Amino acid sequence: MLSNETFQLIKAAANEDEAAFEKLFAKYYPIVRKFHREYYINGCDKEDLDQEARIVLFRTACRFEPARKCSFGTFYRHNLRNRVVDMIRVNNAQKRIPTEPLTSIEANEYLYSTTVADNSASNPVDSAIMSEAFRKLYSSCSPLEKRAFDMMMSGNGYQDLDPKAQRGIINAFERCWRKFDGEIN
Repeated sequence: MLSNETFQLIKAAANEDEAAFEKLFAKYYPIVRKFHREYYINGCDKEDLDQEARIVLFRTACRFEPARKCSFGTFYRHNLRNRVVDMIRVNNAQKRIPTEPLTSIEANEYLYSTTVADNSASNPVDSAIMSEAFRKLYSSCSPLEKRAFDMMMSGNGYQDLDPKAQRGIINAFERCWRKFDGEIN
């Protein structure tokens, strides 16, 4: 069924031997040529399909098991057909077709600047609410909680402290967080 030479070629290709892979691809290229004739994929030329065929061939070589009583050519043809059908399905999916032609943002900068929201910009009302909430939180905190809050917000944190002091700072900050969460909600 499968010659020893072909089996060794498949194993070598699966182990990333480029010369063996090229020989294997040349041997099974008639299957790829048949798919060139049978299927049309919009926007995909001969080189693109050859590249996809190479990827499928490598994956097929890696997953091939001769004990399954299926020839390598049949297994490869089946995998390649599945890949081509997937490519056609993705290409023809209605939900992926744009409703209007795509344009560059630079082409109409004014339109995009007035219609696209900047989610990273802060809302002044939200900023005022948060500022007031932080002020209330800070006034309700104990001196240790204020120190923990300052350490956590400063960026240098509490890594310079010994482990016991670190735990105390973390616990104090968590108390601050709970107070803040209670204030907001």
